[in-house]
Amino acid sequence: MVPKATKSFPNPAPQSQDTPPSTLPDARPWSDWVEKDTIVVISQPAEQSCAVVGGIMAARAKHLGARGLVVDGRVRDIVALNDTQVPIWSRGTSIIGAGAETKFHARNVPVTIGNTTVESGDIVMIDPFENGVVAVPQGKVDELLALLPKLVAADEKVIEDVEKGISVQEAFKKHRATMGFTDFFTDVWETFAQPSPDAEVQGGSSTKSPASGTDEESGAEAEVNKQDEKKGGESQEQGHKPSKGSDDEEPEEEEEEEEEETVDPKEVLEKECAESKQCHGPKHHYDECVERVTGQIENDGKASEDCVEEFFHLAHCATQCAAPKLFAQLK
Repeated sequence: MVPKATKSFPNPAPQSQDTPPSTLPDARPWSDWVEKDTIVVISQPAEQSCAVVGGIMAARAKHLGARGLVVDGRVRDIVALNDTQVPIWSRGTSIIGAGAETKFHARNVPVTIGNTTVESGDIVMIDPFENGVVAVPQGKVDELLALLPKLVAADEKVIEDVEKGISVQEAFKKHRATMGFTDFFTDVWETFAQPSPDAEVQGGSSTKSPASGTDEESGAEAEVNKQDEKKGGESQEQGHKPSKGSDDEEPEEEEEEEEEETVDPKEVLEKECAESKQCHGPKHHYDECVERVTGQIENDGKASEDCVEEFFHLAHCATQCAAPKLFAQLK
């Protein structure tokens, strides 16, 4: 949405320099562009007092299959909005219609709400029970899906320990501080660490000549043995004869080489990176957050924040730091 001049609001604020060019081929309202099974994210100039979503627009969005609306601005017709049963979040309300002060400008363009930028195709989750909205960039979905089970598992262990009487601070240090960082380099390392089933075998015993200590005659030894038999055993050179009764003898046990356990360098490198100077900032913020949240829980029985964002920043720094070092080892 962008400002427009009307009789009611003849002097609108100037359009932001960050506003993208219009992507609209015609003057249809935003609700006519809604795509099925999507979350509609709308940005409205902060200084405006009108509403950009009302009962009619919400009804149209629902008909076209919208799963929710996130409005960085104002809405109106609250009863009608509730009747749609479509989750709708906004910064505030108004009794003034959108046409008095604003107009639809562009679609499928980046929208910034606070410090968060949402782009077309990002995953937006609306939680009606927590009254919150989370936007996940497309490029972070796989990383998030890999990380969430560890976060959930860590918190479940924290709860178990707290219920046993362990302090929150100790439980956090025990389970949250030891969480590893997961990324796609795991698959890369496993590919290089495990030999291909059709790989050429290197080394080993040759099958063209008998190994030392076996009962098989070599060509030279067989010739010597024939000469010995002709001479009636007069030759002092007896050569090598296969031993008799070898079937009853137990073969010598070959010493099995102990296989060294493979150490995943990814985990080692990421832990080193998390403690390195390169990640000092994110690590410092994460540690501060953990200490702050722990204090809130111990003093107030609950925390007013969490450290998920700080953890993501630290995890991202560690994976970015470890990636070139990991590939250097795999070459």
